[in-house]
Amino acid sequence: MVFSSKTNTRKEEMGERVSAITSRDNRWLKRFRACLGGDDDRDGLVGVEGVRLVEAALGSGLPVEALLMSESGERHLGRLAGSMASEMQILRTTDRLFAGIADTQTPQGVAALVRPKAATVEDVLRGVALVAVLVGVQDPGNVGTILRAAEAFGATGAATCSGGDVGTANPFGTKALRASAGSALRLPIVRGMSCTILLAQLRVSGLKLYAGVRDSDARLDRNGGDVPPLVRPWEADWKSPVALLIGNEGAGLEEDIVRSCDARVSIPQGYSGKTSGVESLNAAMAGSVLLYEAMRQRGGVA
Repeated sequence: MVFSSKTNTRKEEMGERVSAITSRDNRWLKRFRACLGGDDDRDGLVGVEGVRLVEAALGSGLPVEALLMSESGERHLGRLAGSMASEMQILRTTDRLFAGIADTQTPQGVAALVRPKAATVEDVLRGVALVAVLVGVQDPGNVGTILRAAEAFGATGAATCSGGDVGTANPFGTKALRASAGSALRLPIVRGMSCTILLAQLRVSGLKLYAGVRDSDARLDRNGGDVPPLVRPWEADWKSPVALLIGNEGAGLEEDIVRSCDARVSIPQGYSGKTSGVESLNAAMAGSVLLYEAMRQRGGVA
């Protein structure tokens, strides 16, 4: 294995923390392979791959248990070294072995094992709370995009829960992490609670519950009973503590969940009175639009 003189100097400075991996059966390589492949690690670790995600992990304040670099990935060491904790385990391997554990088609030769924080409801209620609640959002790309928008537009946290029998994709899975561009590592995310209990706790904490619905969805109006008012994004009060519920890509939110909310928020589609041919926006697009409106009302933009 060949290293540049600059990298060799850094290696000497890091001393015993640097270990070389030459076998695909190495226990560290197996852990990286499992975590980057989407398996839940028994120790609660998740795998991140690529320079930007590893840099986000190192800067997140979360514990990073190990950093893995291939021969070609060593060129990124200078960029990352300043963020490495003194006790971090640093591992080196060949490009061939790294490609065998990578989740991407063109690996950058850098990966890390990071331990996300298990957030509580209290963690997402900082200040004037704005919480994105993902209910049965199955596509990891949508999950990651919503989390990225949530952080960008000032959300205080997020939560993922099931909608009936449909679960929400793991926000710390490799595809969701890439789509979030690291936001999943920085934003407090409540996981594992039932939707009913979560919403009850949010309501007790003083949050209004807004259900994101399709403009064409009239199920509640047809079925009768008490129906939350239907408002446009700019008509909703986003300045108060709010939880925005975003449902499944196909089925949306369950009827009983929508009925439990304070309002239904729908994004109109069309221009100058003309009806759009688009049936609905996808979950990530709709969530991003609504979160942007929340930021706008809260003074984030002019």
